[in-house]
Amino acid sequence: MKSDVEEKYMKMQEKFDLPHISDLKQKFKFNIDEVENIEQLRTEISDQLFSMTEKVIEHVMACNESYCCLFEQDMVTSEERTKLFELYKKIQVLKWENNLLIMKHDDKKTVEWIKKTWDLWNNEIEDEVTKICKKLSTSWSDLHFKTEKTQYHG
Repeated sequence: MKSDVEEKYMKMQEKFDLPHISDLKQKFKFNIDEVENIEQLRTEISDQLFSMTEKVIEHVMACNESYCCLFEQDMVTSEERTKLFELYKKIQVLKWENNLLIMKHDDKKTVEWIKKTWDLWNNEIEDEVTKICKKLSTSWSDLHFKTEKTQYHG
């Protein structure tokens, strides 16, 4: 039996050509039984999107003073940072649109936001972030300290 949220979403899905609810659940890891309305659905999606942004993109681009950053800054190329920044800008647009929707609920704009987020996630975010995560993982696996002594001339 479908919940009220699922029923409402399915109507909007047909009308606005949205992704299937099961695809959203799988991609953004939420339980539909705990979602009571379309706003909460947007919140579940945004929580995952902005969490990933903070954990990966912001970490790589603006590394704080943590020990790992000393190494990871050299593991990512300038071109990769530029790509991440372009992606980051698009996510920031979604973030501020999301903030507006928190302040002033609008079903139609919420549906548009979900669709834009879905498209960006599947067409850019997932691939780019996966590449960076794999690269950093491999780079850490291959990292080793030099064993020869350095000579200083002064």
